[in-house]
Amino acid sequence: MLYISDLAGNQEPLLVSDVHITQQLNTVEQLDFTTINIPDNESAYKMLQPRSIITVPETGEQYRISENDGTTFGNNYQRTITGLQVLQDLDDHLIMDKLTGSQSLDSTMQFLTKGTKFTYTIHDSFDNFDFGEDGIGQEKALGLFTDTVMNDFKFEFKAHGYHIDIYKSLGEHNAFVYVSGSDIYTLADTGDYTQIRTHIYGVGKTTETTTENSSDSSQSSDSDDSSDDTDSTTTSSTVKAEYTSPFAKVYGVIDDDLFTDDNATTEDQLIQEMKAKLKDYPSIQYTANVNKFETNNPTDKLNDPTIGNWGYLKDRNDIDVETRVIQKDLYPQSNQEDTLTFGNFMLDPNKMIAQLQSNRMTDTKAIKELQSKQSNADVNSQFDVTKVGEVDD
Repeated sequence: MLYISDLAGNQEPLLVSDVHITQQLNTVEQLDFTTINIPDNESAYKMLQPRSIITVPETGEQYRISENDGTTFGNNYQRTITGLQVLQDLDDHLIMDKLTGSQSLDSTMQFLTKGTKFTYTIHDSFDNFDFGEDGIGQEKALGLFTDTVMNDFKFEFKAHGYHIDIYKSLGEHNAFVYVSGSDIYTLADTGDYTQIRTHIYGVGKTTETTTENSSDSSQSSDSDDSSDDTDSTTTSSTVKAEYTSPFAKVYGVIDDDLFTDDNATTEDQLIQEMKAKLKDYPSIQYTANVNKFETNNPTDKLNDPTIGNWGYLKDRNDIDVETRVIQKDLYPQSNQEDTLTFGNFMLDPNKMIAQLQSNRMTDTKAIKELQSKQSNADVNSQFDVTKVGEVDD
């Protein structure tokens, strides 16, 4: 059961099935479910209108209806509903003003949330960011928040209702140890190597400097006139840099697209921006189905799979990695197992090189042993006599 509230403020319990919540790191949560117009559901069913709000009683989280698809189901009509966490309401707000120059995160969030019902808490310290003369604004608030401001200040966030909590990084380390066959009953991984880049060029801000050149010229004449001639010279300089990742020793030099940042005024600042942008590692994700019975197991309390938390995955097939929870698929009103998706884990390039060298040495040794055994076998096959039976005289 969920609760539905219409635009008039009326609230009714709504009978539903297949409740599925999708939580992802730094994104708007999504709710999916189905419902049907049986007599016991008639009043709430009629409230499935545009922009009605659904509340999940297990979490108290609110979702605004965004999609509503229907189909016949016997003598009744069934609807499949999708709702987005009310953080999506920031997209209702068009910011017509512009915010320019150096700004704190607090002043920027005031700019984004002005005129809305949203509040926020900044839990860490952040350096100011210079938005330059062009600034930001004249866009929807949600897009500015998730696509621009989050990237510029390099923060992560979580939202509950109309409140946003902002951190440098969500989650804690050593928050869980999941073991395949115990806490989780299936473990799968996917790898995408197409986006690996190990080298990048960057261009920053261009600064123009004007130098005034003044020269006095005097001419003797009957009128004894004199005049001042003034001209100027304009020169420009552009901040440029390049960066090579340590992973180039593993994967080779793979160029990324040219990086530009008009706000980078020094080479060091530009390099730091390029390092943050460069994806010099493979995209590897693990997906695990969590055993429902573990919720009632005392050992499960040692595992905290909150979005953003770091921990370890282990199984009997040599998987033993530190990774991070980046998505949770929850089924709070059924026996279906919750699914956790674990995101990329950073590899140490020096350890990778050492491992590759160790593997090569091990492989070379194994090949030599096999070759030696094969050679001995060939010799024995030429000179050994095998007795297969006896004949009586």
